Amino acid sequence: MTALSRGFGFAIDVVTSGAWALAAFFIGARLFGFSAGLLLSLAVFITSMTYVVISRAQEQRAQQLAAGRCPRCHNAITMEHVHRRWDPAATSWLLPATLWRCRDCGFEHSEALGCERCPAA
Repeated sequence: MTALSRGFGFAIDVVTSGAWALAAFFIGARLFGFSAGLLLSLAVFITSMTYVVISRAQEQRAQQLAAGRCPRCHNAITMEHVHRRWDPAATSWLLPATLWRCRDCGFEHSEALGCERCPAA
């Protein structure tokens, strides 16, 4: 994804958050008064922009991990995977585990992410 398309996508997110904030202002001003409408619209805008920024950061991290790059230092990372397995003591399937590790900067990230060879639960 190019910087231009990322910037355009972020601009659309800002406009969309502004539209939601404007709608919240009209509803809040109509029901509770002008000042309450302003506060409600500010709360909606801040909340929606926080959601946008956090989700974009998580998406970028996931793309870098999928590409085999460290999100911190951009060097190559190693991936370790443990398949889903049966636990006789608990009589249930244990979750699969995938760990990404960077030897250069110490970054580690793990998820309960299965692969196509993991047995079905």
